[in-house]
Amino acid sequence: MKNIMVSKRLWFLLIAIFLVVVMSACSGGEQGTADTSNGQTTDEQQGPDEQQDISDNENDSSETAGKEEKVSAEITQTAMQVWKDSIDTIWVHGAIEITNTGDVPIQIGDISISFVGDDNSILGTASMVLPIPEIILPGETAYAGDSTTIEGIDDPAKIVKIEANIDYDKTDKQPQILEVQDLKIIPSNFGGPKVTGRVVNTSQENADDIRILIAMLDENDKLLGVYTNSLDVTLAPGKNMGFEVSYPPIEVKGFVNKVKKMVGKSFNWKFDF
Repeated sequence: MKNIMVSKRLWFLLIAIFLVVVMSACSGGEQGTADTSNGQTTDEQQGPDEQQDISDNENDSSETAGKEEKVSAEITQTAMQVWKDSIDTIWVHGAIEITNTGDVPIQIGDISISFVGDDNSILGTASMVLPIPEIILPGETAYAGDSTTIEGIDDPAKIVKIEANIDYDKTDKQPQILEVQDLKIIPSNFGGPKVTGRVVNTSQENADDIRILIAMLDENDKLLGVYTNSLDVTLAPGKNMGFEVSYPPIEVKGFVNKVKKMVGKSFNWKFDF
């Protein structure tokens, strides 16, 4: 009798595991990619023919579009700065603005930035570029960027543009967004300028891994570059603290005079189980 009961329990356990696996497979998240070539997004769960059909029959699908969730993002701005330092090393800074053009929250995954030469070759890349924030609500924006050295050329003018690629997924998670205030850009006699400000924990939870990004724009709201920083402190709800950022380096002569507006982004990073 005891063996029969054990056998029944084992069968119930196996059936439960099978149902969980099937349900997980059927409810996989929607994914997409975007790049700077055309600003379009694609759903990785659709085949090429399905994507073409959707493009060709946009008018037909508009009737049902309101009933379906739109998972979409675009790279809406790019920026590039190039310079040569005091030991004739050529540097380049690339930055992007990402906009959630859908109607559900998305989580940004991998980001790559390539630096293109005047002969259309790839002169260098920046990988492991992290967006801030990494979860973007509908209609909101995030920024990302990095600086690197370029070898094989002797003139910064030979770097003519950047190309960027991102991927993203629909997410049900809500970001712990913090507020950035009192931004000020300060020129430096050595290296590039720095930006100071305050970050305020406007959420209801402690923030203990704070990520900050400052997007710098010109008088026409055109993106010029970004600074980022991480604060490894615990900030209680309602509290604020000062910070300064000057990384990744941007040492273009006269850069500080081009900056007419700054946008601060901050969130508390949490380990994704």
